[in-house]
Amino acid sequence: MSFELSLNQATTRPYTLPDTARAAADAGIRHLGLWVEPVLELGVPATVRLLEETGLRASSVCRVGFVVDKEGERLRTALDDVRRALDLSAAVGAPSLTFIAGALPAAPRDLRLAEARVRDALETLEAYARATGVRLALEPIHPLFVTSRSAVTTIRQALRIVADLPADTVGILLDAYATFWDPDLRDSVREAAERIAGYQVNDFALPLPGPENMNGRLLPGEGEIDLRALTRTVAEAGYRGPVEVEVFNDDLWAQPLETIVMRTVRAFERAVTVPLADAEAAVS
Repeated sequence: MSFELSLNQATTRPYTLPDTARAAADAGIRHLGLWVEPVLELGVPATVRLLEETGLRASSVCRVGFVVDKEGERLRTALDDVRRALDLSAAVGAPSLTFIAGALPAAPRDLRLAEARVRDALETLEAYARATGVRLALEPIHPLFVTSRSAVTTIRQALRIVADLPADTVGILLDAYATFWDPDLRDSVREAAERIAGYQVNDFALPLPGPENMNGRLLPGEGEIDLRALTRTVAEAGYRGPVEVEVFNDDLWAQPLETIVMRTVRAFERAVTVPLADAEAAVS
Protein backbone atom coordinates (compact mmCIF):
# COMPACT_ATOMS: atom_id res chain seq x y z
CA MET A 1 0.00 0.00 0.00
CA SER A 2 1.00 3.66 -0.21
CA PHE A 3 0.03 6.79 1.64
CA GLU A 4 -0.94 10.05 -0.05
CA LEU A 5 0.62 13.30 1.10
CA SER A 6 -1.50 16.03 2.63
CA LEU A 7 0.03 19.46 3.18
CA ASN A 8 -1.01 20.82 6.56
CA GLN A 9 -1.37 24.61 6.52
CA ALA A 10 0.91 24.94 9.54
CA THR A 11 3.83 24.03 7.28
CA THR A 12 3.19 27.13 5.17
CA ARG A 13 1.86 29.32 7.98
CA PRO A 14 3.03 32.78 6.72
CA TYR A 15 1.27 32.27 3.39
CA THR A 16 -2.43 32.69 2.66
CA LEU A 17 -4.79 29.78 2.22
CA PRO A 18 -5.38 30.56 -1.50
CA ASP A 19 -1.65 30.79 -2.20
CA THR A 20 -0.95 27.57 -0.28
CA ALA A 21 -3.77 25.69 -2.02
CA ARG A 22 -2.62 26.73 -5.49
CA ALA A 23 1.02 25.92 -4.76
CA ALA A 24 0.03 22.51 -3.40
CA ALA A 25 -2.11 21.73 -6.44
CA ASP A 26 0.66 22.85 -8.80
CA ALA A 27 3.00 20.41 -7.04
CA GLY A 28 0.58 17.52 -7.55
CA ILE A 29 -0.65 17.37 -3.95
CA ARG A 30 -4.27 16.27 -3.64
CA HIS A 31 -5.02 16.92 0.05
CA LEU A 32 -4.79 19.91 2.39
CA GLY A 33 -4.95 20.04 6.17
CA LEU A 34 -6.87 23.21 7.02
CA TRP A 35 -6.85 25.45 10.08
CA VAL A 36 -9.96 27.14 11.44
CA GLU A 37 -8.60 30.70 11.48
CA PRO A 38 -7.48 30.93 7.81
CA VAL A 39 -10.78 29.37 6.69
CA LEU A 40 -12.73 31.95 8.68
CA GLU A 41 -10.53 34.72 7.30
CA LEU A 42 -11.18 33.65 3.72
CA GLY A 43 -14.77 32.63 4.42
CA VAL A 44 -16.28 29.15 4.28
CA PRO A 45 -18.00 29.56 0.87
CA ALA A 46 -14.80 30.95 -0.66
CA THR A 47 -12.80 28.07 0.86
CA VAL A 48 -15.19 25.54 -0.66
CA ARG A 49 -14.81 27.22 -4.06
CA LEU A 50 -11.02 27.26 -3.68
CA LEU A 51 -10.93 23.53 -2.94
CA GLU A 52 -13.15 22.85 -5.95
CA GLU A 53 -11.02 25.03 -8.24
CA THR A 54 -7.75 23.40 -7.17
CA GLY A 55 -9.08 19.85 -6.94
CA LEU A 56 -7.92 19.57 -3.34
CA ARG A 57 -9.70 17.71 -0.57
CA ALA A 58 -9.55 18.70 3.08
CA SER A 59 -7.91 15.94 5.11
CA SER A 60 -8.70 17.58 8.45
CA VAL A 61 -9.35 20.87 10.23
CA CYS A 62 -7.14 22.07 13.11
CA ARG A 63 -7.84 22.84 15.97
CA VAL A 64 -10.28 23.30 18.85
CA GLY A 65 -10.83 22.22 22.45
CA PHE A 66 -8.53 23.54 25.19
CA VAL A 67 -11.08 22.66 27.85
CA VAL A 68 -9.06 21.29 30.76
CA ASP A 69 -8.43 24.63 32.47
CA LYS A 70 -11.90 26.06 31.82
CA GLU A 71 -15.11 26.03 33.84
CA GLY A 72 -18.46 27.78 33.74
CA GLU A 73 -18.95 30.35 30.99
CA ARG A 74 -15.42 29.91 29.62
CA LEU A 75 -16.05 26.19 29.17
CA ARG A 76 -19.43 26.79 27.52
CA THR A 77 -17.76 29.20 25.10
CA ALA A 78 -15.07 26.67 24.26
CA LEU A 79 -17.68 23.98 23.58
CA ASP A 80 -19.65 26.36 21.37
CA ASP A 81 -16.45 27.08 19.45
CA VAL A 82 -16.08 23.34 18.83
CA ARG A 83 -19.64 23.10 17.52
CA ARG A 84 -19.03 25.98 15.11
CA ALA A 85 -15.79 24.34 13.96
CA LEU A 86 -17.66 21.06 13.39
CA ASP A 87 -20.09 22.92 11.14
CA LEU A 88 -17.15 24.54 9.33
CA SER A 89 -15.43 21.18 8.91
CA ALA A 90 -18.55 19.62 7.46
CA ALA A 91 -18.97 22.53 5.04
CA VAL A 92 -15.44 22.17 3.64
CA GLY A 93 -15.69 18.38 3.47
CA ALA A 94 -13.14 17.54 6.17
CA PRO A 95 -13.62 14.12 7.76
CA SER A 96 -12.11 15.09 11.12
CA LEU A 97 -11.58 18.02 13.48
CA THR A 98 -8.52 18.04 15.73
CA PHE A 99 -9.32 18.37 19.45
CA ILE A 100 -6.60 19.52 21.88
CA ALA A 101 -7.16 18.83 25.57
CA GLY A 102 -5.80 22.08 26.95
CA ALA A 103 -3.11 22.86 29.50
CA LEU A 104 -2.91 21.25 32.91
CA PRO A 105 -3.86 24.10 35.26
CA ALA A 106 -1.67 25.26 38.13
CA ALA A 107 -4.27 24.02 40.59
CA PRO A 108 -5.13 21.29 40.87
CA ARG A 109 -2.19 19.49 39.21
CA ASP A 110 -4.32 16.41 38.75
CA LEU A 111 -3.95 14.53 35.47
CA ARG A 112 -6.82 12.17 36.19
CA LEU A 113 -9.14 15.10 36.81
CA ALA A 114 -7.90 16.63 33.56
CA GLU A 115 -8.70 13.40 31.73
CA ALA A 116 -12.21 13.40 33.19
CA ARG A 117 -12.77 16.96 31.98
CA VAL A 118 -11.68 16.06 28.46
CA ARG A 119 -13.88 12.99 28.48
CA ASP A 120 -16.89 15.01 29.70
CA ALA A 121 -16.35 17.57 26.95
CA LEU A 122 -16.12 14.93 24.25
CA GLU A 123 -19.20 13.16 25.57
CA THR A 124 -21.10 16.46 25.48
CA LEU A 125 -19.99 17.08 21.88
CA GLU A 126 -20.36 13.57 20.48
CA ALA A 127 -23.99 13.86 19.36
CA TYR A 128 -23.28 17.15 17.59
CA ALA A 129 -20.26 15.61 15.85
CA ARG A 130 -22.41 12.70 14.74
CA ALA A 131 -25.01 15.06 13.29
CA THR A 132 -22.37 16.88 11.24
CA GLY A 133 -20.66 13.70 10.06
CA VAL A 134 -17.29 15.00 11.27
CA ARG A 135 -15.10 12.94 13.58
CA LEU A 136 -13.53 14.56 16.63
CA ALA A 137 -9.84 13.56 16.78
CA LEU A 138 -8.20 13.87 20.20
CA GLU A 139 -4.50 14.58 19.73
CA PRO A 140 -1.91 13.66 22.35
CA ILE A 141 0.80 16.35 22.53
CA HIS A 142 4.47 15.92 23.53
CA PRO A 143 4.84 16.16 27.36
CA LEU A 144 7.04 19.25 26.92
CA PHE A 145 3.75 21.09 26.53
CA VAL A 146 1.66 19.55 29.31
CA THR A 147 1.34 22.88 31.19
CA SER A 148 0.93 25.04 28.09
CA ARG A 149 -1.14 23.04 25.57
CA SER A 150 -2.28 19.58 26.54
CA ALA A 151 -2.72 17.41 29.61
CA VAL A 152 -3.03 14.45 27.22
CA THR A 153 0.44 13.29 26.23
CA THR A 154 0.24 9.63 25.18
CA ILE A 155 -1.85 7.55 22.80
CA ARG A 156 -2.76 5.14 25.59
CA GLN A 157 -3.99 8.04 27.75
CA ALA A 158 -6.09 9.33 24.85
CA LEU A 159 -7.52 5.86 24.30
CA ARG A 160 -8.48 5.65 27.96
CA ILE A 161 -10.35 8.95 27.65
CA VAL A 162 -12.35 7.99 24.55
CA ALA A 163 -12.84 4.31 25.38
CA ASP A 164 -16.60 4.49 26.03
CA LEU A 165 -17.39 6.87 23.17
CA PRO A 166 -18.35 5.72 19.64
CA ALA A 167 -15.24 5.16 17.54
CA ASP A 168 -16.87 6.51 14.39
CA THR A 169 -17.37 9.95 15.94
CA VAL A 170 -14.47 10.20 18.41
CA GLY A 171 -11.00 9.09 17.35
CA ILE A 172 -7.30 9.78 17.91
CA LEU A 173 -4.90 11.88 15.87
CA LEU A 174 -1.35 10.49 15.82
CA ASP A 175 1.49 12.98 15.41
CA ALA A 176 5.05 11.67 15.07
CA TYR A 177 6.71 14.56 16.94
CA ALA A 178 4.19 14.30 19.76
CA THR A 179 4.38 10.56 20.34
CA PHE A 180 7.67 9.09 19.06
CA TRP A 181 9.30 9.20 22.53
CA ASP A 182 6.74 6.84 24.13
CA PRO A 183 8.17 3.38 24.99
CA ASP A 184 4.67 1.95 24.50
CA LEU A 185 4.26 3.59 21.09
CA ARG A 186 4.09 0.51 18.90
CA ASP A 187 1.62 -1.33 21.12
CA SER A 188 -0.44 1.82 21.61
CA VAL A 189 -0.76 2.42 17.87
CA ARG A 190 -1.91 -1.15 17.39
CA GLU A 191 -4.44 -0.74 20.18
CA ALA A 192 -5.70 2.47 18.56
CA ALA A 193 -6.58 0.65 15.31
CA GLU A 194 -10.05 1.86 14.26
CA ARG A 195 -9.66 4.92 16.48
CA ILE A 196 -6.94 6.39 14.25
CA ALA A 197 -8.57 9.40 12.62
CA GLY A 198 -5.39 10.89 11.18
CA TYR A 199 -1.61 10.58 11.01
CA GLN A 200 0.82 13.52 10.90
CA VAL A 201 4.54 13.26 10.16
CA ASN A 202 7.35 15.63 11.07
CA ASP A 203 10.66 15.24 12.88
CA PHE A 204 12.47 16.03 16.14
CA ALA A 205 16.02 17.05 16.99
CA LEU A 206 17.81 18.94 19.74
CA PRO A 207 18.44 21.69 20.59
CA LEU A 208 14.93 23.12 20.54
CA PRO A 209 14.55 26.79 19.67
CA GLY A 210 13.44 29.38 22.20
CA PRO A 211 11.27 30.89 23.35
CA GLU A 212 8.76 28.83 21.34
CA ASN A 213 9.92 25.21 21.60
CA MET A 214 7.07 24.01 19.38
CA ASN A 215 8.70 25.71 16.39
CA GLY A 216 11.56 23.23 16.42
CA ARG A 217 9.67 20.68 14.36
CA LEU A 218 11.51 19.55 11.24
CA LEU A 219 10.46 18.12 7.90
CA PRO A 220 10.21 14.30 7.86
CA GLY A 221 13.62 12.67 7.66
CA GLU A 222 15.55 15.70 8.90
CA GLY A 223 15.63 14.65 12.55
CA GLU A 224 15.85 11.57 14.76
CA ILE A 225 12.40 9.96 14.64
CA ASP A 226 12.21 6.45 13.18
CA LEU A 227 9.44 7.33 10.75
CA ARG A 228 9.97 4.12 8.81
CA ALA A 229 8.95 2.00 11.80
CA LEU A 230 6.17 4.30 12.95
CA THR A 231 4.58 4.60 9.51
CA ARG A 232 4.72 0.85 9.06
CA THR A 233 3.01 0.36 12.44
CA VAL A 234 0.29 2.89 11.54
CA ALA A 235 -0.31 1.05 8.26
CA GLU A 236 -0.45 -2.31 10.03
CA ALA A 237 -3.02 -0.85 12.46
CA GLY A 238 -5.31 -0.27 9.49
CA TYR A 239 -5.03 3.45 8.78
CA ARG A 240 -5.48 4.23 5.07
CA GLY A 241 -6.12 7.98 4.91
CA PRO A 242 -3.88 10.82 3.75
CA VAL A 243 -0.79 11.55 5.83
CA GLU A 244 -0.30 15.19 6.75
CA VAL A 245 3.07 16.88 6.94
CA GLU A 246 2.67 19.38 9.79
CA VAL A 247 5.78 21.40 10.63
CA PHE A 248 6.21 24.46 12.85
CA ASN A 249 9.58 25.98 12.00
CA ASP A 250 10.59 29.64 11.71
CA ASP A 251 13.48 28.90 9.34
CA LEU A 252 11.20 26.93 7.02
CA TRP A 253 8.53 29.63 7.12
CA ALA A 254 11.10 32.23 5.99
CA GLN A 255 11.53 30.42 2.67
CA PRO A 256 9.52 31.06 -0.52
CA LEU A 257 6.23 29.19 -0.63
CA GLU A 258 7.21 27.10 -3.66
CA THR A 259 10.42 26.05 -1.88
CA ILE A 260 8.50 24.95 1.23
CA VAL A 261 6.07 22.92 -0.85
CA MET A 262 8.78 21.25 -2.92
CA ARG A 263 10.85 20.43 0.17
CA THR A 264 7.74 18.93 1.75
CA VAL A 265 7.04 16.75 -1.27
CA ARG A 266 10.62 15.49 -1.38
CA ALA A 267 10.79 14.90 2.38
CA PHE A 268 7.57 12.89 2.29
CA GLU A 269 8.88 10.79 -0.57
CA ARG A 270 12.15 10.03 1.24
CA ALA A 271 10.74 9.48 4.73
CA VAL A 272 7.35 7.87 4.04
CA THR A 273 6.73 6.69 0.48
CA VAL A 274 10.05 4.99 -0.30
CA PRO A 275 10.59 3.30 3.10
CA LEU A 276 7.04 1.95 3.11
CA ALA A 277 7.45 0.56 -0.41
CA ASP A 278 10.81 -0.97 0.52
CA ALA A 279 9.31 -2.60 3.61
CA GLU A 280 6.47 -4.11 1.60
CA ALA A 281 8.87 -5.35 -1.05
CA ALA A 282 11.00 -7.05 1.62
CA VAL A 283 7.96 -8.86 3.02
CA SER A 284 6.75 -10.02 -0.37
